[in-house]
Amino acid sequence: MTHRCWAAFLATTLALLACTAPSSAQERGNAVPRVSPNATVGQTIGVTKVEIAYSRPNARGREIFGGLVPFDEVWRTGANEATTISFSTPVRIEGNALDAGTYGLFTIPGPDAWTLIFNEQAKQWGAYNYDSSADALRIQVEPESAPSRKMLTVSFHNVTDSTATVALRWAETRVPFEIAVNTTAVLRSRADEMMADASDWRAPLSYVGYALENDILLDEALAWINRSIELEERFGNLRMKANVLAATGQYAQAIETGTAALSKAEGMEESPNGIKQLRNQIETWKSEQ
Repeated sequence: MTHRCWAAFLATTLALLACTAPSSAQERGNAVPRVSPNATVGQTIGVTKVEIAYSRPNARGREIFGGLVPFDEVWRTGANEATTISFSTPVRIEGNALDAGTYGLFTIPGPDAWTLIFNEQAKQWGAYNYDSSADALRIQVEPESAPSRKMLTVSFHNVTDSTATVALRWAETRVPFEIAVNTTAVLRSRADEMMADASDWRAPLSYVGYALENDILLDEALAWINRSIELEERFGNLRMKANVLAATGQYAQAIETGTAALSKAEGMEESPNGIKQLRNQIETWKSEQ
């Protein structure tokens, strides 16, 4: 077989594979190199994990939207298997509620508006077996013009502890949409579940620390740190309780608890970190009374 014939045979074979809808296509294949390679992008928003798995087709000089990818037709949002998106907690997409789980992320491109589809049948090849009755959510967003990009790219932007923007980019088109999470509610729920079975004094500390850092759930944080102290009184949890009390304006109690933490540290074989800082904080709290 000549080189030209072999190239033609390979191109035909790859095209047939791309257009076939195998019923066994459950996981993204990585056994051999792909013309449109697999990619996975993830982001934690607060405590919510978001992950998108897709294949990255290359423009190769072709007209993409309105050409290779027709307008007004359901698209797999990539190549090969349908693109999937997963959320570890409930979220809101452009203000619309969506449960935790993994979804097929289909789209209907248009010149002035795109439809984003979150479909409960996540694992399928392309959009050949797409069933609109399994749609969990459909929303419309506006595409934007952007500098040309040869390969489809999905990325996260403007990340905070409660929101992030996902951007789909290919050719000269960018399609953004916002994901929002109620991090405060998720944190409260997880902490309450953990407290019910906590047996280690250290378990509540990360929740209390997050509450202090973000100035949220301070009443709940006081209950969580009290639970830690009930399990075992330590310099670390006494110091943290003092900080929670000060954050809620209870300076006299903060001074008393901070002083108890210093006394606890004096009885330890090795001085714990944070003693000097705590002493300075106590002096500051005294001036706040």
